[in-house]
Formats: sequence, structure tokens, C-alpha cells
Amino acid sequence: MSAAKTTGFWSEVDKKRWINKSIVRACNFAKWNFLNHHSTQLTEKDIEAYFLPFDYKPGGMMFIKVDGQEHAKTNVENYQSGNHVWERVFCILGDQYLVKPTPLEDGKLIDIYYRRRPVPLVNDTDEPITPEEMEEAIIKLALGICLKKEPNRGTDADKQILEATAILQQIKDRQDEEGGEAGFTGQATSSRFLYKNSNPQD
Repeated sequence: MSAAKTTGFWSEVDKKRWINKSIVRACNFAKWNFLNHHSTQLTEKDIEAYFLPFDYKPGGMMFIKVDGQEHAKTNVENYQSGNHVWERVFCILGDQYLVKPTPLEDGKLIDIYYRRRPVPLVNDTDEPITPEEMEEAIIKLALGICLKKEPNRGTDADKQILEATAILQQIKDRQDEEGGEAGFTGQATSSRFLYKNSNPQD
């Protein structure tokens, strides 16, 4: 940002917030394989509700296995009423997931396969979940936010953001060529990356 000759008025807190926002936007650009994640928990006897992983992305549950048995996802209403055709089901309720049938033993393995969200970087030693090849695009997105707040720098800001989206698209294309998620089409440059409305809270 200093190299772009911005005023330097922006605090370190502002810059960290824009970096974090840029990481989120980069993660939302496409269905990245690196966001697919697996974690485990253990059952507790007669307990059906368990907390979702701390980095779970809302709407990102792929599937769950309890003691090696896959459970089908259903909505809360069908889960509670029993109106489902599968013997083993789960549903999402707030920050928890519920499994049926209720475990009868402690210590059985629950495998959770989900899409994760980026956890905000707070300390200088924090590491993002994004791969190293995305760093240039993320910095350009953050610089775009900064330049949008500078007088008469809107064109420069849009240039940085367009360059960032081009880099992200190239990375997505390489992922697809390497056998990424079939059937998903990478996004073209989106107006949401251009920050048409400069929000002082960003």
C-alpha cells in the first residue's frame, strides 16, 4: 500500500481488516478444493446434538458418518417429525448438528466433511488457510479497498481488483485442469469485487 503512494492515513487495524475481507472474497470467488475439510468428534451416550467445527461455513456441510455409517441430511422439521425415508439422518440447527439415531455409546467416531470458512487473522503470526499462490491476488484486493478510499484513485482501485480476479481465475482454471470439482464453472469478474459503493465500515 505504501508503494501505491496512498496517504498512509489508514491504521494497521484498518489494513488488517481489509486483508481479512480480501481473504474472504478470494475464498468466495470459486469452489476451491482447499476449502473442503474433514474433522472428527466422539459420540456421547444419549446425546444427539454436537457443536459444528469452529471454521464451518454456513451451508457447507457435505456429509457425516457416525461409526462409519453415512447419515443423510434432512431439514429440522423432517428430522423432528420423523418424516424421512432414511434410517440414519442429521440436520443443522444453529451452531449444532443433530444425529439420529441418538448414539447409545460413548467414544464412537463422528466424521464430519464440510466446507470451511476463513478464520480472521488477528496476530502477526496467524497463517491464512489460503494457498501461497493466492497471496498476490489477496494483496491486490486489499489495495483496491484502500485506493477506493483515496480521492481520485477509483480507476487505480478497479485496475488492482481486475488484476486480482484475473489471477484467481487462472488459479481456478489450473485447479480444474488438475481434476478439480467436476461441473463447476469458475466465476468471471464480478461487480462485487469492484466495490462500487465505498463503505467506510469496510
